[in-house]
Amino acid sequence: MDLKTLRTTDQRWEIALLSGPNTAGQLQPADEFERELRTWGDSLGIAVRHFQSNHEGKLLEYVHANAGQVNGFLVNPGGLVRVGESLRHVLKDAKKPAIELHLSQQELRGESIFAPSVTGIFAGPGRHAVLGALVALSLALDDLDFLNPEGTSEINRSHGNPRSLYG
Repeated sequence: MDLKTLRTTDQRWEIALLSGPNTAGQLQPADEFERELRTWGDSLGIAVRHFQSNHEGKLLEYVHANAGQVNGFLVNPGGLVRVGESLRHVLKDAKKPAIELHLSQQELRGESIFAPSVTGIFAGPGRHAVLGALVALSLALDDLDFLNPEGTSEINRSHGNPRSLYG
């Protein structure tokens, strides 16, 4: 399926997928997942970068080094879901849309510290959650009234800050 037909622009967005501690085993075999990720990106007409680390500091350095080149982030916080304050802050400071991602609903039991700071949340089913989040973020970036960096609408969130539910 050519996922580009879902899109409203031809803009080739750059999206970074961050996979935190304890996530490498979920995406096995790794080379197969990387191929699948490239195929999904090509089908959507976007570029996808993937960075996995079991060290929060390396994830922070990656965001600092790449925030200027990407249009948005997908983050699977893994073991940082309740303790990754530094990662949450660096994503917020990057001023780019970020989507929290989990490969299963089980990972979301309890509260995630990322939820108040991200543009959206995707959970399950398995690695297809990554595809769902890629499609959603691409379409949202295409939308001038939502995440498109060229948008001027009052509700545009290209700066990465989620819209408050309270006004």
